[in-house]
Amino acid sequence: MALVVTSNGETAPPPPPATAAATWTPPYCTIVAADMSDFCYLSCPRCERALPDHAAACAACGGGGGVPAPVRVYRLGVSLATHDRVVRAVVFDRAARGLVGCPADELSRFFSEHEGADRAAEEALEGEMCRVAMRALAAAKGGDGGGDDEEERFRAVSVVPLRDGFRPLIDTLTTLYYPDDGDAPETSSSPPRLELEK
Repeated sequence: MALVVTSNGETAPPPPPATAAATWTPPYCTIVAADMSDFCYLSCPRCERALPDHAAACAACGGGGGVPAPVRVYRLGVSLATHDRVVRAVVFDRAARGLVGCPADELSRFFSEHEGADRAAEEALEGEMCRVAMRALAAAKGGDGGGDDEEERFRAVSVVPLRDGFRPLIDTLTTLYYPDDGDAPETSSSPPRLELEK
C-alpha cells in the first residue's frame, strides 16, 4: 500500500479512493415510471464501449475480421419510490435482464414489430416492487446550471423483484400480444388487454 507523507514528515495511509461509491439498498422500491423511448444503446461485446447507432463494428477493437458484431444493451431509465422519496435511476444491462427477461436486441425487435408495445411495457413495469441496490451517479444539473437545482441520480447495481409469481416483462408482453400461445400477432395498433375468466 502506498503511503502519504504528511506536512510534519510522518507517514499516513492514503485516503480511500473517491470513485468507490457506497451502495444504497432501501428495504424496497416501487417502480413509479419507466422510460422505454431510449432504453438501450449499441455496445461492443468485447470491450463494452458504447458505439454510435448503426455502427457495424467497434473501431477500438480493430474493425476487421474476427471482431464481434455490436449488440444492444440496456440503459433503462426508471423512477423509484422508496419509503421516503422518489429517485431516478438507470438500470444497465446486467441488472435489467432479470427484470425484462431477454436481451435488449430481442426487446427492440419486439417493439419494432408491435406498435404500442413500448407503452405497454412502461405500464407493465409501473407498480412493480423490487429490492434495488444503487450507487450514486454524478448529480445532473438542471435549470440554469447554477448548482441549486441538482437532481440526485443512481445506477441500479442489482434489481430483485419482490412479488410472488413475478414474470419478466417479455413474458407479460408476449401474453398481451400472443394470447393464443403465439400463433399470430395482434393487428390492433393499441396493446390488447387481458380478459379475466368469469
